[in-house]
Amino acid sequence: MVEVKTGRNELRAAQIESYLDLARQEGFEAVLTISNQLVTAAGEHPVAVDGRKTRKVGLHRLSWSQVYTEALIEQGSRSVADPDQAWILAEFVRYLGHPRSGAVDFDDMGPSWVAVRDAARAGTLTQNDKGTVEVTNRFGQLISFAAMGLSRQLGVQVAPVLSPADAKDPVRRLKPAIVTFTETGCLHGALSVPHAVAPIEITADLRIPTQPDHTAAAAGAARTRTGHDRAGLRGAHRPGDWSAPGSATGMDGPLWSAVQSGPEASTRGPWGSRTGVSRVSSR
Repeated sequence: MVEVKTGRNELRAAQIESYLDLARQEGFEAVLTISNQLVTAAGEHPVAVDGRKTRKVGLHRLSWSQVYTEALIEQGSRSVADPDQAWILAEFVRYLGHPRSGAVDFDDMGPSWVAVRDAARAGTLTQNDKGTVEVTNRFGQLISFAAMGLSRQLGVQVAPVLSPADAKDPVRRLKPAIVTFTETGCLHGALSVPHAVAPIEITADLRIPTQPDHTAAAAGAARTRTGHDRAGLRGAHRPGDWSAPGSATGMDGPLWSAVQSGPEASTRGPWGSRTGVSRVSSR
């Protein structure tokens, strides 16, 4: 059985559990959900359900971002030889890329983002705060989406770096991340890129504002201000600034190309506020 959600519509536990019951009654082997909700690790499901419901029926999930990424990789590698199927794939990619398709990429750190960001700067984060847990979990989803973004650009399967134990147990993975976040104000992640010499390590230090300084270019045109931002990013080596030591996946790679592509890429995070990843490094 397949349950599909598009746009901002989210999966609900009660609905999924009813489908699992129906699948068991009808002798189906699994329930597949497709939505715009992301998870940190493959095999996770964005909605927690009663474990007894999945003893005889499997529960699997895909995100539209994942479907779109896989379609782009297939199209880019020209692995579909049949011309009719290749045309269908191209039309499918074109459809998913349209803003009205209902396939939405990660673009929001959640309703608690601003309050948690300010608490991190003030040093008042607490481990039991619901917003702290939500933002920590969302950052894991952001890392997962960053992996898909690089996969689309490189044509290979980029994945978040997780130990086997962390990949199987979201609670085990989340607890130390929350502790580190509350103690340091930093969120960490890493990406594994095929054939790269080392994982790309990503740290977001929320204690240090990353608001671009437009003072020197305030009177200039938009292009002038954008150039000022890029120059500031290129020369940034202080804690909290963009730092990508020379490597194939650093200054000269696809991460740095985002900075070079324009003002939206260089000054806006996926959650819509003018901030961004504090440090990116490959070592």
